[in-house]
Amino acid sequence: MSSLLQPSPASIFEQMTSDLQQQVEAMDKLSHAVFQAQPLLWLEPAGQGEPRQDGAAQAGATEQEPESGGRQDKKFELYMDMAGFSPEELTVRQEGRKVTVMGRHEKQSPGEDGDSFVEYRELRREMLLPAGLDVEAVTCSLCSDGQLRIEAPRLALQPAEGKAIPISLQAGEGATQGDTAAKEEKELGREEESSSQET
Repeated sequence: MSSLLQPSPASIFEQMTSDLQQQVEAMDKLSHAVFQAQPLLWLEPAGQGEPRQDGAAQAGATEQEPESGGRQDKKFELYMDMAGFSPEELTVRQEGRKVTVMGRHEKQSPGEDGDSFVEYRELRREMLLPAGLDVEAVTCSLCSDGQLRIEAPRLALQPAEGKAIPISLQAGEGATQGDTAAKEEKELGREEESSSQET
């Protein structure tokens, strides 16, 4: 009688497999929602147009620190960890200063029981390149260690040179008011002279 009340091992395994599958599907939906919302988490509110200082780190990217006086300060470099993705599975798009990296990896493996397993990963990352870069010369390469490198040369800054500002003469309000004040003073001086002569 006790064997009737206990579930069979096969039904327990099926229930666990079903529960696990539901959890995997829920995690896929959640991760997709997080990747869709990720740019909103690190970009400033609409209209600002500039990322926060920690924007690259929140987007999963690291900026190479420039070495003063070396070649490094002439270009901007950004690294993103894309280990597990091949170049064919990655897409990089640029619109002005905005760079979008998308990756999609799908691998099907046969199981021991004749079943097959599917490994699926998808990502989308957006970042805003800093001002002062030549956005027409942005390049991208995938290193052997799985690091995606985005490079752009920095625009050459023109040295600030002092320049002379010419002074032009114009007959404007200032000159008219000055002339009027001078005329009033002369007239006042004449009136005082005439009043002193009368006495």
